[in-house]
Amino acid sequence: MTLLTRIFWLALRDLTLELRGRTGLLAAVFFLFTMLLILGLALGPNQGDLRKAAPGVLWVALAFAGSLLAGRAFGLEVEDNTLDDLLLIPGNREWIYYGKLLFQLLLLLIVGLVLLFLTAGLFYLPLSALPGILVTLVLGSVGYASVSTFYAGMLARLRGREALLPLVLFPVVVPVVLASVRATASLVEGLPPGEVADWWRLLLVFDVIYVTLCGLLFPYVLEG
Repeated sequence: MTLLTRIFWLALRDLTLELRGRTGLLAAVFFLFTMLLILGLALGPNQGDLRKAAPGVLWVALAFAGSLLAGRAFGLEVEDNTLDDLLLIPGNREWIYYGKLLFQLLLLLIVGLVLLFLTAGLFYLPLSALPGILVTLVLGSVGYASVSTFYAGMLARLRGREALLPLVLFPVVVPVVLASVRATASLVEGLPPGEVADWWRLLLVFDVIYVTLCGLLFPYVLEG
């Protein structure tokens, strides 16, 4: 079995189990809807104020949802005692990280799409900028998922990992969230994609660095 095949099947297995159980996704979507509703009521009925706040609300909500879902990458492995089975498979162990990263990325994109349309309905986020916002969503989600998967694996065997994960995760992903907010805000303001490209290039640099570095370090933290 090739490396890419292993990565694909591991991500597909985790996604199938997650969609079959639906507990994590439903909890994240319910949390997001409640959070957006409260923020929308707190910011008032002015359409201009809501639209101005939409990019920040979108990415802060996605960051919180991502922290809720991050533990799902290794939670089932720990609960079912299957993490050691993965480690016994011959060959390098980077494929475990990339398989979990792909699973985490797919979860974030599903939740991100739901969140995007909820934000458009409650905060007047213009869907005319949808292609550019989708590019930002993919680039931002790759950066966020790469770090959250790494820390989820590092803390997988520790007690209280659900409480520790956001504490170690958020300081590292702040650059990704800030760049994503700025790119989305520029699109909401009506700037052409050419003027948003600098933020996309910055996100792409973050993605390459985080994915490469986390993949190289992952086998060591998993054994530790």
